[in-house]
Amino acid sequence: MATAARQYLAEIGTLNGPQELAGDDQLFRALVSGCHVENAAQLAGISERTAYRRLADPEFRLRLDTARQSLRESILARLADAGDDAVDTLWTLMRESDDDVIRLRAARAVLESLMEFHGSAPRVETTVTSRVEHSQRIVS
Repeated sequence: MATAARQYLAEIGTLNGPQELAGDDQLFRALVSGCHVENAAQLAGISERTAYRRLADPEFRLRLDTARQSLRESILARLADAGDDAVDTLWTLMRESDDDVIRLRAARAVLESLMEFHGSAPRVETTVTSRVEHSQRIVS
């Protein structure tokens, strides 16, 4: 995330602005947004030592980890939606473009993505394949 974006996220406050947030809340927001501890402490108006003490608090740490996980899941969901749109775009370009070069590039992108997906996805066996292999083991 770009530094300006991190700072913006760290400075977001309540409806009335960031000045109403207590130090812990400002520290929390800055850390969730991806700021380093030193920068988060400065934005929160507390010392680095205090920030590290807060991070050592299991309750604060759990709250922070939970918020970060929620943010990651939200981003992943948005990327999945964008991925679906990207596949639709490639499909349309591959089938409907008048330019052979564009169709070829779209087809390559689809095939490369498919190979990468299959290379990283866990192997899923179909029920029929499993039954045939099981039967062959029994017969042998």
